[in-house]
Amino acid sequence: MTRAEALALLGLVEGFDALDLRKARRQALQDSHPDHGGSRQAIEAVERAVEVLRMVAQTRNAEVLRVRRGTDRPSFVVSAMPAETFELLLAAAAELGDVAEDDPPYRLEVQMHEPRDTWVVLEVVPDAGASTVSMVVESRTPFDLDSIRDVWVAVLNASQRP
Repeated sequence: MTRAEALALLGLVEGFDALDLRKARRQALQDSHPDHGGSRQAIEAVERAVEVLRMVAQTRNAEVLRVRRGTDRPSFVVSAMPAETFELLLAAAAELGDVAEDDPPYRLEVQMHEPRDTWVVLEVVPDAGASTVSMVVESRTPFDLDSIRDVWVAVLNASQRP
């Protein structure tokens, strides 16, 4: 796949930055998902395009796309059904950062205020009358996954106190 094809597939123009690439990737993956009329081949094409553009960006500026990633699955359990858990997570997100994307009641993406340049994707899965929440964290700065999880749990616990 050429750079021009990758740019066209992701809807980007020259001069994009890491955040533009990350947003374009997420949108393209969502649009290419089989649940939205896409296919596995379309998802693979998106990932190839991202890899092509990452290499281009890295040669242009090595710092642009240096993103650290951490995954915590499962991360914690909330004693509520997914819809209620999602609402609790939205309230916590308002305190901890800015909601970038949501897909109620199963997925929430938040850009946290602290640590800076940190994105958290929270995925809610039904679990025998409760909900299991998994976290994926991406950041340009070093972070401690356990600390980020603990902040979310503390805010959720504080919101449930009478």
